[in-house]
Amino acid sequence: MTIPAAVTVVDLSAASADSLSIAAATHIGPVRKENQDAFAATPLRSGDGVGVVVADGMGGMPGGGEAAVAAVSAALKVLATGQADRDTVTAAMDAANDAVAVVRSEINGQPGTTLTIAAVLGHDAVIGHAGDSRAYLVHAGVATVVTSDHSWVGDQVRAGALAPGSERRHPRRNVITRAVLGDDLEAELLSITLEGRDLLMLCSDGFWEPISDDDIAVLLETPGPLTAVVERAAQAALDAGGRDNVTLLAVRLPD
Repeated sequence: MTIPAAVTVVDLSAASADSLSIAAATHIGPVRKENQDAFAATPLRSGDGVGVVVADGMGGMPGGGEAAVAAVSAALKVLATGQADRDTVTAAMDAANDAVAVVRSEINGQPGTTLTIAAVLGHDAVIGHAGDSRAYLVHAGVATVVTSDHSWVGDQVRAGALAPGSERRHPRRNVITRAVLGDDLEAELLSITLEGRDLLMLCSDGFWEPISDDDIAVLLETPGPLTAVVERAAQAALDAGGRDNVTLLAVRLPD
């Protein structure tokens, strides 16, 4: 399998005044004609804390990339004027949904996108989520998925009808049951606590699907600049046989 070009890495640490390290890596993957993933980071209104966003345009839908970019842009504007609280994250999810509705109207189609948002201040993070992108907390050598996969397989795993791990290999794993589609949005909202040196990572399914959570933990706890860490992690997903767009955005707390 030929993997085109190199992983694109972006240092986003300037978005934070809190000594947070922030970096993202993305790659089109070996088979897609377009990278329909989008990501961004922004300082929150107070100047303390940061808002980060990852979206994955729904594959096979015309306008998926446009939907992802519109959702990220709209969410970012709300985060930049808000705080690290549930009201701000909810408003950002709603703004993204409205932006996707505009894209649908403009192209006269049915594009959609996954969306995962985190507003981080100090040791606290509020996360909003819809779709099968994920948020991970990496702590003490363990990578824990803190969001739910809003997919047919994810629903079946939570119901006990399929074994854990089916999300990575089941033939119906890409059937999304909840996403940002420009209509009624049922977003997942949760709060988590971080500790020193913890890492919060948002990613598209093209990153997490080819590699195990144990490997994700090892990759993201590798010493070195965060830009190098996310670059190696993205490359590892490609080397493991990933075929989709690959995107991850990581926020690492100082000691």
